[in-house]
Formats: sequence, C-alpha cells, structure tokens
Amino acid sequence: MSFHVDASEDTALQAALLRQPRHVLFPPPDQFSAGFGESGWRAAVRASNEHLIPRGLTLGFQTGRMGRDVPAERYLDTLLAALRLQADALAEDREVVAMVLQLGLAEALPPSLLGQLLDAVPRHLRTVARPQVEVRLDAGSAVAPAELRAVGCTRLNVIDRADAPGPGLLAQARDAGFTARYYQLRVPAAEDAGFIGRLQAVLAAAPERVLLPAPCVLPEHPSSERWLQAWRLLREAGYVGIGGDHHQRGDLPDPNGPGDGQRHCDLAGVPRRDRSDFIGIGLAACSQIGEVFYRTEDDLARWQARLQAGHVGVAAGLILSEGERLAAEVAQSIACDHALDAAAFEWRNDVPFDECFAETLPALAPLLARGWARWDGRVLRLAEEGRLLWRMMAACFRPAAAIA
Repeated sequence: MSFHVDASEDTALQAALLRQPRHVLFPPPDQFSAGFGESGWRAAVRASNEHLIPRGLTLGFQTGRMGRDVPAERYLDTLLAALRLQADALAEDREVVAMVLQLGLAEALPPSLLGQLLDAVPRHLRTVARPQVEVRLDAGSAVAPAELRAVGCTRLNVIDRADAPGPGLLAQARDAGFTARYYQLRVPAAEDAGFIGRLQAVLAAAPERVLLPAPCVLPEHPSSERWLQAWRLLREAGYVGIGGDHHQRGDLPDPNGPGDGQRHCDLAGVPRRDRSDFIGIGLAACSQIGEVFYRTEDDLARWQARLQAGHVGVAAGLILSEGERLAAEVAQSIACDHALDAAAFEWRNDVPFDECFAETLPALAPLLARGWARWDGRVLRLAEEGRLLWRMMAACFRPAAAIA
C-alpha cells in the first residue's frame, strides 16, 4: 500500500511534529507542590480504597538517578521496603493488573534480583491470574532477553538508540517466549542516518507493537522528516494506532474494544482498556491515584531514611481541580480513542461541553481547517494526520498553563 504525499502537507506536518507539547495527559512533575506530603498521599489512597468497584493497580518500578556505585542488593531492599509500605496502605481487594520495569532497571538489577522483586509483589498484594509484566530495555543492553523472560517478564520493549543494534535485540526475543515484543522509537536526530534502516529491520521482524517517538526528549537537531517517514512506513506495514504512541500489527485483534471514555493512557504511556491507579516505586517515581499525582524523593539516602521511618517518601504532589479533571478526561479520549464524543462527555459529567471549553475550543480551528480533524455531528474525529498529532489536538482543550 502506498500513500499520496503532498509537499505542502508534509511541510505543515513536520513543523507541527516539532511544536507538539511534551506533557498534555498529565501535569509535569515540576508543577507539583512541595506542600503536598505524606498526609495527602494517605488521603488519596483511602479515597481510592473506598470505590465500590475496586480500581486495578499498575506498578511502575524505576531506578531514577541511583548512581552506578549503589549495590544492586541495596537498591532491591529499598524497592521492597517501599512496596511493603504501599501494600500496607492499600485495601485487600485491590488487584495488580500490570507491572512496568522502567528503562534502566534491568541493567541496575541482575535478572536474579529482578525475579525476587517480581516474586515479592504477590506476597504483598493481590494480583490477577496473569498480570502483564513489561520490561524496557535499551537497544544496546547486554542483558539477554531470555533471562528476563525466565524470571517472569511477559512483554519486552526495546528502546531504540542510534548507535545500538536494537533490531538484533528484538530478534533475540523472538524465541524467548514473550507474549508480546515492542519496539519504541525515539525522535530521530538529523545525523542519525541509520534510523530508517533500523526501522525497516524492525518491521521485517514484525513485533506486535511499534511505538512512534514521543516529543518528551528532543535531540539537538531533530529530523521531523524521518519522524514523518517512520509514521508512513508503519502504515504501509499495516500497523494500526491503538492509543497514545502505540501502533499494533494489523493482523492482531484490538486489545481495547470500543471506546467509552474509560480507556486510559497511564503514566508509563501505555493505553489500557480500563483506568487503573498507577503506583510508581523508585527514586523520583511519579504516581497517580484518582485525581491525585505525587512524586517520591529523588535522593537515595533521603528516600531510604524516610522509608525507615515508615513513610513512602512523598516529596511533592498535586490534586487536579474539577476543571483540570474534565480537561484530562477529554485529552485521554483523544489520545486513546482518536475521537471525542461531546454528548457522552455531557452524560458522564452533567456539564455542557461547549460552555466547559468555551475559552480553549477556538485553538482547534486551525487544525480543523487543515483537515486533521472534523466534527461528525457532536463527535470530533481525528484524521490519520490528526492521530499522529494527538498531543496537539488534546492540548486545544487544556489551559496553556497546564501544558509543557
């Protein structure tokens, strides 16, 4: 399959790619207040525990800036202490549905210690029968994917890097027994001449998902041309957007089902069928419980001291206002469903849509004029180009101060 390419459209798309906001689904950590402390965290957990239908839990383990001189066993003990304190505060009917081992953890903890961490989760928290366990691995990592599968990781996500053989690492995972293999692209640099070749090798390996670049980190000289070309190559290979930056192989069933406003991209950037509370465990880890966000200490000694005193180590946090909550709901619909049903929004929230977003809606006009989205009755539908620019679309419904 090939797609018509219009030169003027390409120029507009490339410029728009580089203008996308970095943070649109969640407030950036630098907006968190240091006045939000341990008591705020406990209140958020209590409120979440009281839901009539218990909300699932996603655990995100990370290293932060722990430093290379920190013994792996010591950091594992710290993670386990934090896990125990989190578990003590959560109701017994809360279930872990997924875990994410963030980039760097598989290098900081050898597979045997990662196995101990994963084994500890069901000892402290209830889990579903087969929770997803995604491990993120740098493309240049020396860790063998088979060792990660052996200790309980079910999904491998290889993070692309210009000077590393990511496609080769993906190939190693083919026979390791993972339920799914992902490949996550970074924003290509202008000097990265091998970017398209690596992507073509990845597509030849046919992983279940490929993630388009996120604008959170830009190289000094980004290549929007290669970024746009990557999107077109994914489409030609039959990959379909299923929410956020995730694109899934076209022969696989949609894991999410029809959108109903409840789908959710979590703090790890993963689109989920149902919203869960995200519990970050690690240095400077961010969490979301309901409409509450918080971050733990970013200094290891300080974090360990607070854990020993019986505190999880909350350093800062933020509680969404009602207006921010409504804007976040709309942003999630655009990110996950690539559409926004204004009537359904009003039914769920008992708020007139046009009045709620009267000040921000005019920002959508230039994107509608470009044909990147259109109103179908009271449903905003994103065109293919609009799906590529979903952050820009979502930002139209948020106050400028909430976007970074």
